Amino acid sequence: MTASGLALTLAGCTGTPMAVTEMSAALSAELAVASAEAGAPVALSEGFASAVARAVETNAGYRAAFAQEREALSQVGVAESVRKPQLSADANLGGLQEFDSEGDEVTGLSGGISLSQLLYDGGESTAAINRATAEALGARAERMSQANALALEVARAWIDVWQFDERVQLLRFRTSEMESMVGQMERMAADGFVDRAALDSARRQIVDVQLEETRLQADLADAQVRFRQHFRQPPGRLSRPAEIVTPAVARAEADAWQNAPSLEARAAGLIAARHGVEEAEAAFRPRIRLQTGLRTPMDTEDPASGNFGLGFDYSFFDGRRRVHQLEAAIARRAAVEDQLRQEQAALEAELAAAVTRLSGIERSMPLVAEQIRLSASEAETSRSQITTGQSTLRQLVEAEVENYRAQDRQIAMRAERQMLLLTIAARTGELGRRIGLPTEQPAEEREARTLASQDQ
Repeated sequence: MTASGLALTLAGCTGTPMAVTEMSAALSAELAVASAEAGAPVALSEGFASAVARAVETNAGYRAAFAQEREALSQVGVAESVRKPQLSADANLGGLQEFDSEGDEVTGLSGGISLSQLLYDGGESTAAINRATAEALGARAERMSQANALALEVARAWIDVWQFDERVQLLRFRTSEMESMVGQMERMAADGFVDRAALDSARRQIVDVQLEETRLQADLADAQVRFRQHFRQPPGRLSRPAEIVTPAVARAEADAWQNAPSLEARAAGLIAARHGVEEAEAAFRPRIRLQTGLRTPMDTEDPASGNFGLGFDYSFFDGRRRVHQLEAAIARRAAVEDQLRQEQAALEAELAAAVTRLSGIERSMPLVAEQIRLSASEAETSRSQITTGQSTLRQLVEAEVENYRAQDRQIAMRAERQMLLLTIAARTGELGRRIGLPTEQPAEEREARTLASQDQ
């Protein structure tokens, strides 16, 4: 064994492997650190859109998608490096024993340097570069798709907290009004002006409304948990979220659904799969490279040697490895093609349904507003006529309950309308652009990457 080989062997054996118990303790410590690293709360004072954007940008999953995009971009350079000149050197320090009649033994240093340039590989390197480039673009599209989906999830948490809080407050206010009204009716019942059975019926209707608070409180608690997850602070009393996307923009984006980030990611995957087939096919062709080198012997009395020429490399039999690799590449291409078609059909149908639902809500909202006005007017009329006997307590309470339900429906429809607009925008990639999410990696990460390359 030469000295250099011995040094490499010893270097590879340095350090002590971790036992299972030590590795388990290291895992626990890592999890403890990760759980303790809570991010700073997201500022809510700058408004709905800015808060959503900041929550997305500081999300660990979004940063991971950015890192995966950078990894994919780096793989393009890896693929391109094959077509550039390859310079390598080696050295051996040790002894040389010749087993002949003279039995010469020489100690010293020998080394060599070689330079090679790929001339022909059947298109394998070109296909690899194209595949890596497509995968990098696909990683960017996938990151934007994840960013828009995350922005929608963050926005949903804000909207849900707002709507359920509003609905709980409305329920409490209206039931308080109705209980006060029934209290007045009880005094009238004591004087014989109101029938006791009608009073009991009114109380039953109020209790039915109050029972809904339990469900609304559960929905509010769920929304508050999701809000704290994304914004890293309790929601407090939120304002009604501003309209980020107008219905006209949402409909225009729904019509241009072919440019959605999720479809771009699938299309990039298809292009990468096609070049993967080309890579697999190129493995059946020979490789030719121009190579030159110089080697110095260990024995100083021996002359140095050099070489220059063409090198050919071709595998005649590899246990059908290349055949199976080609079959796998073709199968992957077919699978990605079908996945793209399925994704296109599903997205088109989803957006068409969302637009239809949006149109239905927009037609219904004026009717709900009119229902609120009419039920309020009916309740006011019943209240003024109840003492004269022209109206009954049942009619009054029914009008009040109907008015409450219409107001509750109006809040829910406003929230649903907002979510439909944001859903269409998120699925088409418009939401990320509207809230200002970066299309490229952050400036500080680009700077750090540039400094790292300069250090190398």
